[in-house]
Amino acid sequence: MPIQFSSCESAECNLSEWSIGDPFASQLIDALAYLYLRQERNAQNVIEELETKIRPSRGRVAENVIRKLTAPDPKYVEMMKSGSQEEKETAEKMAAKEVERRDGLLFQHLSWIAARLSIPNGTQTPPHVRSADKGFDGFIIEMNAENDALQRIVLCEDKASTAPRSLITRSVWKEIKSIRAGERDDEILADLTTLVSRVAGGDEERAEAIVDEALWEESRQFRVSVATSEKIRRDGSFEHVLKGFQDVAPGIVETRMGSILPFDDVRIGLGELAAVVINRVHEITEHAGGKHV
Repeated sequence: MPIQFSSCESAECNLSEWSIGDPFASQLIDALAYLYLRQERNAQNVIEELETKIRPSRGRVAENVIRKLTAPDPKYVEMMKSGSQEEKETAEKMAAKEVERRDGLLFQHLSWIAARLSIPNGTQTPPHVRSADKGFDGFIIEMNAENDALQRIVLCEDKASTAPRSLITRSVWKEIKSIRAGERDDEILADLTTLVSRVAGGDEERAEAIVDEALWEESRQFRVSVATSEKIRRDGSFEHVLKGFQDVAPGIVETRMGSILPFDDVRIGLGELAAVVINRVHEITEHAGGKHV
């Protein structure tokens, strides 16, 4: 399994720690590379240890993917070395922001894989294409055995941060409160209908009927996943990072899922992972007959 899960004690939620190994498993790298290339089926096949299908990378997809995985932009690195003092300061800020965006998008892809492993019967939205995309970071549904009713709807927030606690309290809890207040119902309806339509084989009328009959509040759950550094751990636990989860999303503990992916240093760890994924994107593209990017 490319991601290992360990359950942790928490009064706030069903909390787990993730581990992706050192060195990174080839299965994880393959799945990430295919996901970035927008080949979700191939990523799923990698996770299920099935044969992948050779698909040519259209247009500049591979080139764009590698740019998103590369941070900071070389121009900022050069400016930090040879620019004026003002230029260096600006370049440092821009470089740090680009690294944050790369890490956030990369962690969303990691979280997608973790969801496929931990909720194997779920149907989920693919990771965002752009780091600046708004809305939920992920959306997962589970149907009943007959595929004619929704059993649960999981709204996901994925964050990669050196200071996760302030990000959680400032941003994530605000998002969840907004969702529970009904302020995002139109967004939920759009994503929900799209996912149910996939399960319903594209039958839009059937999908709409399933969505109309769903009891959102009874089936709704929240999943908050965080990539951070080991130094954030307190008394052997990351429970404090998600303190207040129960307050913003009341209900039984099973409706709240929390996950932590710790690195010795989150920026270095995700940077190393990004570099390996870039190499794999090159290999997949060349094997499919695409140009070297």
